[in-house]
Amino acid sequence: APARLRFAMGAADVALRRVASRDALPPAAQGEDSAAAGGKAEVHTDAKAEVNTLREPIGLAVRGPASRCQAPARGPSQNLGAEDLEVQRSGSATRAAPDGPRKGLLGFAGVLASSKVLSALLLCIPLGFLSNFQGWPMWAVFACNFFAVLPMAWLIGKSTEDLAAHTGEAAGGLLNATFGNVVEMLLCVQGIRRGEMAIVRYTLVGSILSNMLLVLGTALLWGGYKNPPPKTMKYSRTGAGAQGNLMLISVLGVALPTVYSMLSEGTGAVLDISRGCSVMLFSLYVQYLFFQLKTHKHVFEGPEGEHGEVECPDMDAYTAVAVLAACTALTSCCADYLIGSIEGTIASCSVSREFVGVVVLPIIGNAAEHFTAILVAGQNRMDLSLGVAVGSSCQVALMVTPFTVFVGWAVGSPMSLDFGPFQVAVLLMAVLLVTSVLKDGESTWLDGSMLCTAYCAIALMCFFGFSP
Repeated sequence: APARLRFAMGAADVALRRVASRDALPPAAQGEDSAAAGGKAEVHTDAKAEVNTLREPIGLAVRGPASRCQAPARGPSQNLGAEDLEVQRSGSATRAAPDGPRKGLLGFAGVLASSKVLSALLLCIPLGFLSNFQGWPMWAVFACNFFAVLPMAWLIGKSTEDLAAHTGEAAGGLLNATFGNVVEMLLCVQGIRRGEMAIVRYTLVGSILSNMLLVLGTALLWGGYKNPPPKTMKYSRTGAGAQGNLMLISVLGVALPTVYSMLSEGTGAVLDISRGCSVMLFSLYVQYLFFQLKTHKHVFEGPEGEHGEVECPDMDAYTAVAVLAACTALTSCCADYLIGSIEGTIASCSVSREFVGVVVLPIIGNAAEHFTAILVAGQNRMDLSLGVAVGSSCQVALMVTPFTVFVGWAVGSPMSLDFGPFQVAVLLMAVLLVTSVLKDGESTWLDGSMLCTAYCAIALMCFFGFSP
C-alpha cells in the first residue's frame, strides 16, 4: 500500500504539472494539443481517485471531518493552513477543529481573547470591591459594580454553553435553561435580602420588556437591513405562537394577585395567592422545557437547524465548571454592592427608582444575549434569534419570577406577585403587541421599529417615574 500510494501521488503531481504547462501555451498550441490534454485530464482524475482511495484507511482522505467539532467555513480569500481540511457536509464547507477544547488557563485565555472589550471590563471587579470597602460615593460604587457584572454575565453564559457541549443533549438544555438567567436571579435575591421589593419587581418587568421589545425589535431592524431583498424574515409560526401564549399565561399569573390586591385589603391572602400562582407558573415552565427539548424540538430549530454548524467549545468541562462557579460567586458579591448603592445613586443623580429598575438593571444580565440575537438575525436565522429574545422573556416570567417568590417565602419576606396596575398593563400591552407581530410567521424591519418605539415610550415614562 505505501508503494502504491507513492506511485499514485507521483502520477498525480506529474499530471498536474503537465496540465499547468499546457495552460501556459498560446491558444493555437492549446488547440493542436487538445487530444493529448484530454488524456492527461483522465490520468489526473484517476490519480486523484487513487490517492483518496488509499488515504481513506489511514485517515488522510480529504473527505469527512477530523473531529466532531466544526468551525465556520473560511472565505475564499482566506488561506487554509496545512492542518486545515475542507469538509463537504450538507452542501457547505467547514473546517475541522484539529485540537478541540483547550484545557485549563489556555481555554480561558482563548475565551478572553474572543472579546477584548468585555475582557477589559474585568478590571472593574477589583474596583467594585474597593469602592464598597473604601466608602466611595454611592454613584461610583454603583457604576463600578455595574460594569463589573457585565463581563461576568458574559463569562457565565459562555462557560454554561461550553459545559453543555460536554454533556448530553437533555443535560445541556437544562444547564442553559437554568443558568441562562442566573444574573437576574442573583440581583433579585440580593434585592429581597435588602428589602428592596420594589426594585426586584421593576427588574423582573424590565427584563421581560427589554427582551420582548428592545432585543427583538433591534434584531428585526438589523435583520431587515442586513438580509437581501425582499427583506422579509421568516420563522416557525408554531414556536413563536407557543412562546406568545406562554407570555400571556404569565401575565395572567401576575395580574390575578394584582387585581385581588386592588379589590381587597390586607396582604396575607395576596401572598398565599402569589405563592400558589408561582407554583403553577413554575410547573408550566417545566412543561415548556419538555415541549422545547423533547417532544417538539424541531419546532424551535427551524430550517437552519438541519444544516447548522456545530462549534467546538473553547474550554474543557473542568475549566468551564471552575469559571462558572467563580463568576457566580463574584457576581453575587457585586450584585449585593450594586443593590446597596441604588438609594444613594438615585439621590445623587436625580433619577427615578423605576428607571433604574426597569431600564438600567436589566442591561446587566441581557447584554450578551442582546448581541447574540441581533447577530444571528443579520444571518437570517430568525428562529434562533426568537429563541434568544422571546425565549429569555419566557424564562424570566415562568422561572425567575416564581423563584423570587419562593426565595421571599423561604426567608420570610413579603415578596408577592402584586406588581401594580401600571406594570401589569404595560406587560399585557407588550405581550399583545409582540404576539400580533409574530402571528404570521414572517416580519420586516418596520415591525422591529414599532417594537423599539414602544420600548422607548415605556423607558421615557419610567425616567420621570410613575409611583404615587
